[in-house]
Amino acid sequence: MRQFLPRAVLGLALVALVVAFLPGTRATAASWTSTCAAGSFCLYDQDGGQGAALAADPTAPVQGLDATWNDRARSVDNQSSYWACFYADASYGGTVQAVRPGGQANLAELGTRLDGKVTSFKGAKSKAGCFTGYERCATGQLCLFAEESGRGAMTALTDDEVPTFGADWNGRAASVFNHTAKHACFYPKPDLAGFWTANGSTYRAFVVLSGDSTFVPAPYAGTLSSDRLVTASGGRPATDFC
Repeated sequence: MRQFLPRAVLGLALVALVVAFLPGTRATAASWTSTCAAGSFCLYDQDGGQGAALAADPTAPVQGLDATWNDRARSVDNQSSYWACFYADASYGGTVQAVRPGGQANLAELGTRLDGKVTSFKGAKSKAGCFTGYERCATGQLCLFAEESGRGAMTALTDDEVPTFGADWNGRAASVFNHTAKHACFYPKPDLAGFWTANGSTYRAFVVLSGDSTFVPAPYAGTLSSDRLVTASGGRPATDFC
C-alpha cells in the first residue's frame, strides 16, 4: 500500500490545481475588489465590479433604471442578505436573472446573458421571489398583469364594476391578483357580457376569489375584458353571484 501513496497525493494535488482555475469558481470571485456597501447590491457598467456604480436597497419598493442606467449594467455585486433580481424589461418583465446573497458576477457569463440589457430590478427574500411581481398590488386593488406570475406591465382596478378594461387592457391580462375583500368575476366582453365554452361546457365568468393570485388559463386566456366584484353568502359559491 505504501508504494502507491506518493501517486495518490500527486493526483489530488493536480485535481486541486485544475479546480482552482476552472471558470466560475471562488478563484474567479476572489479577483473582485468589492466597493458595494454591506446591505446593498450594486450594478457596474464594466465587468468585474469596475467602472461607474449604482447601489440599490433590496428592501425598497418597485425599482427601475432611469435613462442613464437603462441597458447599461455589465456586472453585479450583491452584498445584501436578499436575492438580487434583474429583468430585461420594465416592471419585472422579460428574461429574469437571480444573483444569490453574497454573489458577484459578470452578467455576460451567466446563462441569461443580460449584460447591457437590464431594465428593472428588485430584492427578494428567496430565489423564487425573483420570478413573481404580485407584491406590487396594494391592498384593496384588483390587479391585472401582462405576464404570468404578476410580472410585466400592471394595471390596478378599485371600482366594484369595470364595464371595460379599455383598448390597452382588453384581452391582455396573463395573470391576476385579487387583493380585495370581495370575489372578482371576469367576462370576455365589455359590459359584463359573453361566455366561454370548453369541452362541451359553458362558463359565464372566470372567478378569482378574494386574496387569490393566479395565471389566466384556457379558455379564459387572452379574453378578459370587464369585471365586477361580488360578495358570496349563504354558503353558495361565488359563481352564483357573478
